[in-house]
Amino acid sequence: MRRGSNQLRLADYNQSVVLEVVRRSRGVSRADLQRATGLSSQTITNITRRLIDDRLVRESAPGGNTRGRPSIPLVTDPDGAYSVGVHIDPARLTIVLLDLDGEVRLARQERTPQATNPSEVTAFIADAVDGLITKADIARPRVLGLGIAAPGPLDVDAGLLLDPPQLPNWRDVRLRADLHEATGLPVLLDKDVTAAATAELRSSSEASNTFLFLYLGSGVGASVVLDNQVLRGTTNNIGEIGDLIVDPDAERLEWSGRRGGLAAACVPEALVLQAARVGLLPLPNLSDYVAIDDACTSLCALASAGDGGAARILDHAARRVAVGLGVLVNLLDVPRVVIGGPLWNRLSPAFLPVLPTAVERELVGARDNIQVRGSSVGDRVAAQGAAELVVDHFLAPRASALMVG
Repeated sequence: MRRGSNQLRLADYNQSVVLEVVRRSRGVSRADLQRATGLSSQTITNITRRLIDDRLVRESAPGGNTRGRPSIPLVTDPDGAYSVGVHIDPARLTIVLLDLDGEVRLARQERTPQATNPSEVTAFIADAVDGLITKADIARPRVLGLGIAAPGPLDVDAGLLLDPPQLPNWRDVRLRADLHEATGLPVLLDKDVTAAATAELRSSSEASNTFLFLYLGSGVGASVVLDNQVLRGTTNNIGEIGDLIVDPDAERLEWSGRRGGLAAACVPEALVLQAARVGLLPLPNLSDYVAIDDACTSLCALASAGDGGAARILDHAARRVAVGLGVLVNLLDVPRVVIGGPLWNRLSPAFLPVLPTAVERELVGARDNIQVRGSSVGDRVAAQGAAELVVDHFLAPRASALMVG
């Protein structure tokens, strides 16, 4: 837990420290805040008064069975602040509105426009964000900002999409600046797998979290949480695992990925190509990621309905994914694997019965009880993580707040 300072000039930082303690608790007294932060009782009194006046914190009813004068717990006011998160998957666009309690107030999912002009997609996102805020009927000044989770590679510092393989013509797109101009909101940009791992971490009730997050959408990626910290890499582009070889004897598919790689085993384009090759599905336009996504949905529905050919394709994919996860677990020595993303809910009926045992067979040494499970957040995990990052950016204590210009 971060500690505060009683110097007056650091009041904003101290306020963030106190608010962070309240946000991470289910009710905390002023005395508890003083013990947790190291701030004086007068400083705590002043800060909590400001937080209540700003509608970020409110007093709740004391718990029962207390003797004497009960302390009054402080909790966040869910209506005190909001953030919006957007996940740009090449096939699906997910938007969520998060309140200060971290609860999703509203969400919508759209098909990502298959426009080759990024400005058209940016305008679509801005209209969708404005529509969600209007529908929620909240005061716009209460919206802290907009978080964008996008496929890499990114330049997070500059707010650029550099050259995402599955977004044609999106080279050096000023997504952060363009969306700020279109919405008027502060905008943060982060990689989809990093945002997803952030949301999964926030949803956990465990005191200490270390896990590998496997992201499945139009692409595949991974992120790592180590001791409650989401690892980002030196350029914030951690998790490019699609070329990890999991099937060296695989036949070549008519697509751009590496033969035998993890992406070739499990992304929608590769699965649909396999299904079309054996006559299960007509081959969609491979430059239309919405059509590919729809075809993948049809393949999963066939498998769920008992089609043997579809079931074999997904079972083979699950076992190849298990090889990749085994490599990563052996490398990182994590106790848990969490899988999520826009594709996961469709694949999970075929994957979950296979993965735990198949991953365990890939492990080196005496490793017991490796956990493999689906995301507790769901298919909007990356969008929710993007919104969480906005709240953390504006309200969580940061060392930069201590710098005096």
